[in-house]
Amino acid sequence: MSDEYLQTKKSRFSEFLPKIVVPLALIVLWIVVSELKLVKPIFLPPPAAVWKAFLGMYKLLPSSILTTVTMTLTGFGIGVVFGAASGLLMAYNKTIRSLLGAIFDFSRPVPVFALIPLFILWFGIGRAPQIALIALGTSVVLGVTTLEAIRNVPTIYIRAALTLGAGRQTIYSTVIVPYIIPHLIGAIRVAAAASWGLDVAAEFMGSQAGLGYLIILQQTYLRTAGIILLVAIYSIIAVLMDTLIAWTERRITRWTERRSNIGVVASIVGST
Repeated sequence: MSDEYLQTKKSRFSEFLPKIVVPLALIVLWIVVSELKLVKPIFLPPPAAVWKAFLGMYKLLPSSILTTVTMTLTGFGIGVVFGAASGLLMAYNKTIRSLLGAIFDFSRPVPVFALIPLFILWFGIGRAPQIALIALGTSVVLGVTTLEAIRNVPTIYIRAALTLGAGRQTIYSTVIVPYIIPHLIGAIRVAAAASWGLDVAAEFMGSQAGLGYLIILQQTYLRTAGIILLVAIYSIIAVLMDTLIAWTERRITRWTERRSNIGVVASIVGST
């Protein structure tokens, strides 16, 4: 085996190790604290209580997970497409930028959770307003990030394309869009993480199914173990989704220098 191959394996192992050690350390700490009764079980139940909660809900979990995942991915997908398209349109046309920019400037500071009573009043109780709430929170993140990414496109790239005779649409498709894709990955990952929190808020809008609905039931009867179990399930699904996005990113942005830059920065900082 070459030294470069061994170095790559060692680097990947060093990155993967903390992802295992830290959760295991937290679980061990949780067991110790709960067994020594340093915290009341109502606030931090032992792992055995969480397992008991799982046995009591396992028949409801598959359908609840399917409902939550379907609703969250639908709202997330709509929000990503609408937000990215809005950012591209705002950068492409001054009139659209004035109209949509005013909407984004108004809606961005407003907490999405504060809109729940209005959504219930305007749209009633059902799946559509819940998806709309997730899509709204996601689209704001993508819209602002897309516009800012376009503003940061180096003008030398655009001038070079103009020199070669490229038109406006060609510049957008061959220069601007490829340039902003790596910058949007971070926003997509942030929006994906936020979409699960938005789903919980959305399911508070009178939902009768889903993980958020189960959390409401557990909260009503002060079943802390059940709440911890459902939060853990949310976390696992969110991590899997984030991992999938990161895996996709590595394959569509191989031509960028982002991954190599991390190593360069780390080596410089570490040597100072």
